[in-house]
Amino acid sequence: MRSVMNTSKLLALGALLTLSIVAKAQNAMTEALAQPDSLVHQELGESGAEDYAAHPYGKGHLLFLSTRGGNAMTAKDPQTNAPFARPYLLRLKDLKTLPYALPGFLAEQSHHIGQSALMPDSSALIASHSRKKPYKNGRVGMTLTYIPFNGDKAKELPFIDATADYQHPWFDAKDYTLYFASNIEGGKGGYDLYKSTLSFDGVWSAPQAVAIANTKDDEVFPSTSEDLDLFFSRASRNYGLQLYHHGAGDSTPVAMALNNRGDDFGLVLLNDSMALLSQSKRPASPANLHIYSLPIPPPPPPVDTAALAAQALEDSLTMAALKADSIAAYDLANADTPDKEESTKGKGKSNTWVTDNSPEPGTTSGYSIIVGGFVDRDLAEGFLEGIVGWAPEAFLSRYNEKYYVVHSVHKYREDANSAKVSVNNRDYRAWVLSKGLKTL
Repeated sequence: MRSVMNTSKLLALGALLTLSIVAKAQNAMTEALAQPDSLVHQELGESGAEDYAAHPYGKGHLLFLSTRGGNAMTAKDPQTNAPFARPYLLRLKDLKTLPYALPGFLAEQSHHIGQSALMPDSSALIASHSRKKPYKNGRVGMTLTYIPFNGDKAKELPFIDATADYQHPWFDAKDYTLYFASNIEGGKGGYDLYKSTLSFDGVWSAPQAVAIANTKDDEVFPSTSEDLDLFFSRASRNYGLQLYHHGAGDSTPVAMALNNRGDDFGLVLLNDSMALLSQSKRPASPANLHIYSLPIPPPPPPVDTAALAAQALEDSLTMAALKADSIAAYDLANADTPDKEESTKGKGKSNTWVTDNSPEPGTTSGYSIIVGGFVDRDLAEGFLEGIVGWAPEAFLSRYNEKYYVVHSVHKYREDANSAKVSVNNRDYRAWVLSKGLKTL
């Protein structure tokens, strides 16, 4: 199998292999799926067809199953009397459906063709399909076959048990692992999730149960993100298939907010802002495939560079004047004048005299970007007015008996550092305070 898998090529390019449509599924999209009402929703497919079971296919495509295109001569499933589904391509750049030229092995299959998974180097297809011979009870089982594109003979995967069914293959390009659903003897339920890793020398490991997901119910249609988050569907007596998510920090899989009455399955994270989901048809939803995406913000208004330069000059002159006033206020605050309050902090005299005796608003978690500190409130408010043109969210805070002009407050230090650089690029001196200040 080593020659079939082009293993030497995989070794050379393993670190570079990525699927363009399975770019890093960042937390933003995963978290957004927990609030589906905030997402843009679009239906795909044909209302008269069954469309489901998508898997990434090369650059910018998905391979999915559909019953479209059937006619009176098309072979039908004896259990449903519906045409057997066949693979189609969905082009992501324009969401157009394209015909898919079946490899010779699949073209010869007269019965059910299930979900297929493309190998990351596009050298082969792992397809689920009906067995040629039915079981003793007449039921036709499902198996997984490795179909190379170089003309070599298609072969059933080496770990296949002839007495069990195998469906819904999903190949994770990051850890080179095949996920699938099977009713192998010894599982927890009817169908459980399993995985098998392909080694560099072309050897498949023995199937290992995905213990975190499996229960007495059926678990099917596994998929993963680049972060190795696991998504799958679990059979529910009252609601059909329900979609679950297991992230790195989860102790157990969590049911997803996208679930509704009817089947929800086959989630594919296309990128960090878009996901595709198979859902059974509902009264208000005649199609099976659905695209969910984060709203695209409107483009920013054009930048008037001349006005910004003039404003920056004015701001710098204003700041210089305010700094001079602040120094003067400091000297005044520390003068030996009987009608002024003095305080000490540590050793010696401090510039903590202020004219406002209102309580300090306090702090919270986070990091504050400070652009000015004053002992006099009027000076602080004057400085705040001078920067409002380019820092509309800035506010005044009282902390340690001084008045600080706060540009912004951030949850993470790296975000605070970025904001500090942005302020410093305007020729202002900003610094990071490891406390989140509150506005007056």
